[in-house]
Amino acid sequence: MTGRQRIGSAAEAVADDRIQAFGVILTTTSLLERLLGAAMERDSGLSHPMFEVLLLVGARPEGVPMGELSRRLVLTSGGATRLVDRMVEAGLVARERSRGDKRVQMVTLTPTGESRLVEAAQRHAEELDRHVYGVLAPERLAAVVSGLDELGGHVSDALPPLG
Repeated sequence: MTGRQRIGSAAEAVADDRIQAFGVILTTTSLLERLLGAAMERDSGLSHPMFEVLLLVGARPEGVPMGELSRRLVLTSGGATRLVDRMVEAGLVARERSRGDKRVQMVTLTPTGESRLVEAAQRHAEELDRHVYGVLAPERLAAVVSGLDELGGHVSDALPPLG
């Protein structure tokens, strides 16, 4: 990388290593999401956001508060509500008021949701093996994941909460 030089022309903007590197991150992420999201929908009938909800809720048998789902999925509260509404209708999750705080709605995994999660996760892992783990050497992949995790933590802290 060339460092922190000042950009003074269109040619310099196009050639800037920082901008090029960020473009690689965004393009690769978008392509992976498109490829793996399409495979998930085709193979399991779940959208990628639905799969993410099932993973989050599956990790917490006591349930996950709607507000936390919204934050973890980087969705507005309205977007998270619409997504969970569709999942409730499909029988994947249940939503009920918290026993400790009636203002909070908790989302839990249903037996149908658990079986769909397990099926989707197996197929998703196979696609990840094919398109990620089979492409990058383990040490390179570990460095990529570690760097993106660190960057994600920074960005998460820097962003204001979604409304």
